[in-house]
Amino acid sequence: MLISDTLRNSICEQIGHEKYNSNLYMYICGFLRNKGLDNLAKHFEGQHLEEFNHSIEFFNLLTDLNADVIIPEIKEINLYFSNITDVAKAYLDREILTTESIDSIKQLAIIESNPVVEEKMREMISLQQNEYAEATSFMDKASLLPEWWMCALWDASIGG
Repeated sequence: MLISDTLRNSICEQIGHEKYNSNLYMYICGFLRNKGLDNLAKHFEGQHLEEFNHSIEFFNLLTDLNADVIIPEIKEINLYFSNITDVAKAYLDREILTTESIDSIKQLAIIESNPVVEEKMREMISLQQNEYAEATSFMDKASLLPEWWMCALWDASIGG
């Protein structure tokens, strides 16, 4: 056996986690577009694709290990954002949760002496450094804008 059921199940859960992230960022993209903030929305469209690709990375890991894949149900996203800081907080909180989740899989792989999964989790955690940089930068900028109308200036400044 190349992977335990416990470790496999954790990775399957992570696939669902990444798909939720992807959906969250597409939701935020739509929310921002509906406010006329198309350039800010493009950032989240990119995040959506990035998270979707992360789910494929976890899927490929399982199939490379000849493990059965279970895709969990993905929870609906229906959030209300009263300001851009709410968007930034949802973004940053999700990236923190993602890192913690991947780290827990890495810890399980260490306990189970599964170096292939451990190494893949280290690789995925390394990607989180860039995710943190993007999310914290977004939060820093968002915290300067207490009103939605101010976001139009930010949006225009990154123009397209």
